[in-house]
Amino acid sequence: MDRYFRGLVAGVVGGIAMNLWTVIAVHILNLKIIRFIDWAGFILYGDLPRTHFQGFYALIIHLTWVGLLGIAFAYLFPLTTSRGYLIKGAFFGITTGMFVYAIPTLLQTPIISKHSIQTVLSNHTGGLLWGLTMAQVLRWLDKTPNWNR
Repeated sequence: MDRYFRGLVAGVVGGIAMNLWTVIAVHILNLKIIRFIDWAGFILYGDLPRTHFQGFYALIIHLTWVGLLGIAFAYLFPLTTSRGYLIKGAFFGITTGMFVYAIPTLLQTPIISKHSIQTVLSNHTGGLLWGLTMAQVLRWLDKTPNWNR
């Protein structure tokens, strides 16, 4: 598996972790937040997902997006040492989230341009989980024999 696919897999696995976090935040912690699939749904449909199929498709698109970010991280990672890879992954997850937050605010899109503190903290927690998970999975894949071909 080459660097591109290792980054894609690591990004998607991290995306699954961050979306599981929003399930916990909404259904167990009862937080009133804008979930990651809501962000993707609004970008896709101009509104929040209204059906299970719309939500499922928004999830697929969100996982595609974080897969792309995982590819970017995979190509940036060899430019630095592997020392502190979890910190680098966490930093990448949080800073990427800041850039993603800036776009709807700058474009003044309704619903996703104004956020409660619960949404901000929850989404940054998800970004942190994504970055940590993605960095760890990429590290595992980089060390797996026969995956470097």
